[in-house]
Amino acid sequence: MSTSPTPRASAHGWRLGGLAGTPVYLGRSWPLIALFLVVAFAPTLSRGGRGAAYGVLVALAYAVLLLFSVLVHEAAHALAARWQGHPVDRIVADVWGGHTVYDATRGTPGTTALVAVVGPLANLVLAGLGHLLSGVVEGSTVPLLVGVVTLTNLFVGVFNLLPGLPLDGGQILSSLVWHVTGSKGRGLTVAGWSGRVVAVLAVAWALGRPLLESEQPDLTNVVWALLIGALLWRGATEAIRSGHVHEATAGPVDPVLAPCLLAPADASVAEVLARAAAVAGPVVIVATDRTGWPIGTVEPAATAAVPLEARGTTRLAAVVAAQPPDWVVPVPGTAVLTDLVRLMAERSLAVAVVLDESTRRVRGVALAERVNDVVAAELARKGRR
Repeated sequence: MSTSPTPRASAHGWRLGGLAGTPVYLGRSWPLIALFLVVAFAPTLSRGGRGAAYGVLVALAYAVLLLFSVLVHEAAHALAARWQGHPVDRIVADVWGGHTVYDATRGTPGTTALVAVVGPLANLVLAGLGHLLSGVVEGSTVPLLVGVVTLTNLFVGVFNLLPGLPLDGGQILSSLVWHVTGSKGRGLTVAGWSGRVVAVLAVAWALGRPLLESEQPDLTNVVWALLIGALLWRGATEAIRSGHVHEATAGPVDPVLAPCLLAPADASVAEVLARAAAVAGPVVIVATDRTGWPIGTVEPAATAAVPLEARGTTRLAAVVAAQPPDWVVPVPGTAVLTDLVRLMAERSLAVAVVLDESTRRVRGVALAERVNDVVAAELARKGRR
């Protein structure tokens, strides 16, 4: 993992560096983890006359080591995804732990399971290395940190393999159901419901075990259990919803695309409107630069506002609504609507020009409003809201 001299802020947080060309960010919410660790553990670490400063420093050191463990986990996901040919957009460590964003359009049950399993395995490897290191380090502080980080990685590795989304084990279960049934949506739904079960059992175990042993539950453990349970439940619910959407968008892309007319931005409004009128049915006018690359859309209201006598001398560029650079979305010929929905959501696109990935031919324009209407209608038809 490469590093940069000073972290750079972005919409995803502070950029720490890169891994094989993939940017790595420290999410803006991550300091909450460090603050929680200091508040929770610094008072205990300060006992024995060591002072408050010692407790705070050791708690912060643990936060840094925990961050390292999270980044190793996510780096394993990213490298596996890249190895399988999936473009990786970013790695982010945040208050939820961390996440790796990659393009899984060409994903299969096998590749998805592989990308999922390597994260927990990386934590288990770190736990094994920590166990070996614990036998050679000396003193009081370093062995303490090594021991805590070893147990943390062991817990994270094992816990993440539990069969329920949003855990990695849930992704593996989802891939298995996907492989057996041929439906990715069904896999997500099954793994999401399993994730809800895992969330309830995790909270019940954390809160119920001390009671069974006639002990008073520790406040820190209660907070952790409720927080983890809430995160798991939320992630599982999102997975179920995503599974329903996958099933509702399992059809081809083209039926939801609006026809488009590509027109040079330096052409006159009159010329472009004449071309559009010659096309059967409504079309979306897309302006292109001198190389033919789409740069923006033209709203009917904008062209209508140009006086008739001025349309012959007004360039199309004057009425173009510019779009972000990533609004042109190449998709494989075999892609389904699910893939397009995910790409538009990841890029926060309200409109997208869809290209055929192999021929680079424009297949049409995807309007988020139209796509949402199609998805909502299909979900309503299936009785899923």
